[in-house]
Amino acid sequence: MPNELADSTSPYLRAHADNPVDWRMWTKDTLAEAARRDVPLLISIGYSTCHWCHVMAHESFEDEAVATLMNDRFVPVKIDREELPDIDAYYMNALQAMTGQGGWPMTIFATPSGSPFYAGTYFPPAPRGNLPAFTQVLSAVSATWTDRRDEVNQMTSRMDRGLAEMADAVTSALPAEATAESLTPDELDSAAAALLDSYDPAWGGFGGAPKFPPMMNVLQLLAAFVRLGGTASAGEGSGDGASARPGTGGTASANEGGDGEHPMDRVRAEGRLGWLGADGHLTGELVLDCLIAVRSTLARIASGGMRDQVRGGIARYSVDRQWFVPHFEKMLYDNALYLRAVVAWAKVERALDPRSKWLALAEREIADTANFLISDLSTDDGFIAALDADSLNPAGVSEEGAAYVFTPEEFAEAGQAGLLGLVDSPAGGELSGQVAAAVRIIDWLGMEDVPFDAEHPAPWDIEATRRQREVLEQLRARRSQPARDEKIITEWNSLAVTALAEAALYSGAGAESDGGADSAVGAESTGGAITGNAGSADSARWAETAVRFWTAMDERIKRAGASAGSAEPAEPMEQTGSASFDVRRSFTGGVAGPGRGGLADWAQTITAGITVGQLSGGAALVKVGDLVDLAATMLDLFTSERGDGVLEAVDSLGDGIIDVKSADPVDNAVPSGRSAAAEAVLLLAELGVDAATSGGPESGATSSAAESSGEAAALDTGRLLEVRDRLLGVYRALAGQAPRGCGHALWQAERALSPVRVATGDEALRTIAARHPAVTLLTASTGVPGPDGREVDVPAGTAIVCRGTSCSLPVGTSAELVRLLDR
Repeated sequence: MPNELADSTSPYLRAHADNPVDWRMWTKDTLAEAARRDVPLLISIGYSTCHWCHVMAHESFEDEAVATLMNDRFVPVKIDREELPDIDAYYMNALQAMTGQGGWPMTIFATPSGSPFYAGTYFPPAPRGNLPAFTQVLSAVSATWTDRRDEVNQMTSRMDRGLAEMADAVTSALPAEATAESLTPDELDSAAAALLDSYDPAWGGFGGAPKFPPMMNVLQLLAAFVRLGGTASAGEGSGDGASARPGTGGTASANEGGDGEHPMDRVRAEGRLGWLGADGHLTGELVLDCLIAVRSTLARIASGGMRDQVRGGIARYSVDRQWFVPHFEKMLYDNALYLRAVVAWAKVERALDPRSKWLALAEREIADTANFLISDLSTDDGFIAALDADSLNPAGVSEEGAAYVFTPEEFAEAGQAGLLGLVDSPAGGELSGQVAAAVRIIDWLGMEDVPFDAEHPAPWDIEATRRQREVLEQLRARRSQPARDEKIITEWNSLAVTALAEAALYSGAGAESDGGADSAVGAESTGGAITGNAGSADSARWAETAVRFWTAMDERIKRAGASAGSAEPAEPMEQTGSASFDVRRSFTGGVAGPGRGGLADWAQTITAGITVGQLSGGAALVKVGDLVDLAATMLDLFTSERGDGVLEAVDSLGDGIIDVKSADPVDNAVPSGRSAAAEAVLLLAELGVDAATSGGPESGATSSAAESSGEAAALDTGRLLEVRDRLLGVYRALAGQAPRGCGHALWQAERALSPVRVATGDEALRTIAARHPAVTLLTASTGVPGPDGREVDVPAGTAIVCRGTSCSLPVGTSAELVRLLDR
């Protein structure tokens, strides 16, 4: 008979419904049962793509004898860490405090009130090395609970105090004056230099194996490169090549050599721009090194085995330093962040040389990743969480990578004439085959004498490579496929919607085909794999999907809000602001999961709405008033003033069981809640909410002033800018010491220095702006109130460039627009 997990919204929990273990879900009733029986909680925390979670489940949780021991002496609780990230974070802190390390599956023994007193990760069915058998652990913990209760109580008391202190250890240690303002250019230069200290010149990325895709740091370096004048058109209107570049306020050594010449001008003059970064070695000049590290890292990932060369998308991480052998699960958030990064990369490469090999590679990654998100990681109304690493091999045994690897005999069917080949790495020694990669891309990028034009296509565009992909895809399609975790996580879904919308904006979705007012510049700005060829159908699909998934997400939030308003919820909502919104952490089949949305869920939802609102198909659907309401409620629920003036931000609202609210500003696999909120308020400030919510014309998204709450009305642009800087100011203490842990925040701090918005209704000019690396936001109007309080209109066929409240005169040609953006 199935246990109560059969009714869970989590596919991971439902997979344990037929275990002989009498699993319970994380509820007050479960803890009350443990108290009534006077037995400990045995809390097992995992997620669907966790390989060792599956191993432990098969070895122990499916074993009748082990299950009997668990059921008799404990109340077993199963938690999906992705549905309840705050509970996972709480117990992960306990695990790390007790053992000095963390990981999943997480095995926690706790009192009936939830206080942990013993913790571990994977335990084998029989003693192995230094690990005791799981049954030995169960017996020892049970005996301790029964015979040494005083010691358990003393330990839990110490742990409870320690965990409460750990919840906001970073932010509570910061002096108020360190957090009042965002980071300066000099501080951001230092952060970029500190990050580059850990750069791997041979294989890209940062640090050693295992290597995780460092996309937030890539975005940080791209923004630093733009700020330091890397993409500006040097020498226009001046005899001094450096004088046309934007002032940055950063260190002089970052921008210019001893003779005042900008390093990028020197690179161009020496003819090195086309192959700069192909060998991965840094130069010691910050502006150049930012570009080199980005090019090397993204090219190595794009050509390696961690990147699926057959269907697109990237895996969770690389087991080796070379990006050859992946840990095969594919997570939505990794691919969303990768798509955001390669879109930003393409903008930079297009500004440097619209016909370069680097741009072609960046646009290949945009197209393959966006299409992979839609084909493999989506349902009818949103993006799913993940694809598993394991699947059944030909013998019917679950095996990591079985769906993805090839034997040399299998690969021979695809031929050897194309780009793809099998890589041989010691890290893949336990796999049943080898991983396909495209390592010759690196050689191609560095070969100055190998042309790239219509008659000499990129190596992935030749017929032999196309045939390789087709044959290998057919081989894979005949195999057992990895399981799909089909829950829709609000934070991750929003990240992917944002990324897909950015890809659609870059590729010109909705743009007119005639090239706009200045066809000469328009022609020069094409030439990549997407924008110069037949990518319009893909682009339109990306835009349509982003709009459709945003609409579905918006409806879920409002439907959940209506339900919360019409019935007393299990845990009373701390409702303020608009009562029509209730951001839940996850949904499965339209049913809300157990977790309330955290700060990251709210923030990423707002960012997705702002980004979709910039699409021609999304402007009428996304209401600025709703976004302002969401932001006002988010800030009210998750932020508060510390006694000394520091703006605190908690990641979660608590669930009434474990009341500790974490406040961790450090990025992990996804942006921290704090840095995600900084991006949301940064973009919302650029929308010009003062005018947008006063009944003015549309501002890239539709106004909804009449529906705005009192809190929203008070959330003007000035307040948003203040909150943005105070959210980012916390990272002053982390930027130079741990830049790898705050890449997303550093990216936002770079953008906050000089945000640029372009107001235009002209599709051709919108496309030029959407592809420019300096642009923060596209709008239909300036966001600056006129004398009557309404937004200043933009004349038809023109564009206006605004920096803060300072806006240019209208311009009507692409050349004029580019000159304004390059300033």
